[in-house]
Amino acid sequence: MNATSTFDAGTEITQLTKYIKPHPASYEAQVGVVVLIVILGLWSTFGNVLTILAIAMYKEMQKKSNFFILSLAVSDLISGMIASPLWLYRRTFGYQNWLWGDFLCKLFWFADESTSYCTAVHIASFAIWRYIGIRWPHAHARISKRKVKIWILSVWTVTLTFGGIVFCTFYQAEDRSTTGGDKARWPSCSIITSDEGVNRLRIYYTFSSSTFMLFPMAVLLTMSVLITKKLIGNEAFESRSRQKTGINKKGKDFPTHITYMPYHFLERKAIAQLALISASFLFGYIPNLVYMMWTIRSVGVDYRLDYWVHMGCYFALRTSECINPIVYNVSSERMRESSKRVLRFIWNGCRSTAEVDFENERKGKRKGAKKNSTALESGTSPRRESNYADFYHVKTVASTVT
Repeated sequence: MNATSTFDAGTEITQLTKYIKPHPASYEAQVGVVVLIVILGLWSTFGNVLTILAIAMYKEMQKKSNFFILSLAVSDLISGMIASPLWLYRRTFGYQNWLWGDFLCKLFWFADESTSYCTAVHIASFAIWRYIGIRWPHAHARISKRKVKIWILSVWTVTLTFGGIVFCTFYQAEDRSTTGGDKARWPSCSIITSDEGVNRLRIYYTFSSSTFMLFPMAVLLTMSVLITKKLIGNEAFESRSRQKTGINKKGKDFPTHITYMPYHFLERKAIAQLALISASFLFGYIPNLVYMMWTIRSVGVDYRLDYWVHMGCYFALRTSECINPIVYNVSSERMRESSKRVLRFIWNGCRSTAEVDFENERKGKRKGAKKNSTALESGTSPRRESNYADFYHVKTVASTVT
């Protein structure tokens, strides 16, 4: 009886041992991944916080177009501050056994997927917004800020629901260190490993990614083609003058020497901003979408290959979130000036430039008063001291010459 039990236990241990797989990356590679992701995360956080403050702190920056950029920066900030650290643990030291609890596991998927969907829908909305501004400028001007805010809030509500609340129910944290079979290639905090769980996720992800990722990408590409066609086909767009004259309400001519920024130049800068943001989005999110579609449908894939493919896709996503703040500032002079004002504000100890100038002026007056009082105590004035200095200088030069 004891011999049989010993044999059964030994057989079970042998079967479990063959399922135990080492981590796909070496310890040194994991440390390198941590360092690189931390650097990208810090840069993304700094850039997006700067963008948010540059728009939120100054009223002249709170324009309808900037509301989309502000919301995009908030989405990237949430992804960088919540999803990125949890992903880092999930793919390195918590790969085989997630020890941070089921709540943080679901929080990772909630933040990661909802912000991805939110970013995609935002960029598609931004492209539509730019096209309306070119195609129907008068209707574009009549759209109120309130309507833009309502639209952005609706986008957040829908994507947080379908990309966050519903999506995170397909995932859980479980010990994968002794999990055998094809599903062992996924980290501990991943898809529920039962066949029913994988099938449910496959069906839902096909629906959600088509609705909130593929469809916005199609809208983005369509709007880009329409915008390009409109700009190229509009001959008047190229022939507008740099000077603007007309008749005012009193019947007098506007002064012809006043120059204005060319309208087509402003439009092209706006379109260039949209193009750069779109390129950054496609660079970061298409690889992750392709990876997700591939990994939930493939069978018999080596777990090391799956690991490094996902690693490269995620680096592209984090890089995209670092590029976006640069794009916001490069393509907009006003954004650059506003960002500089924010940096000066922080450098001055969160005090406005007016306060710092007033304090410097007051310090200058104090130094001048102190200098005058010292001169009066010594029986000379600054002007007399200057005259004496000039006299002794002339005398010294004369003695040297003679």
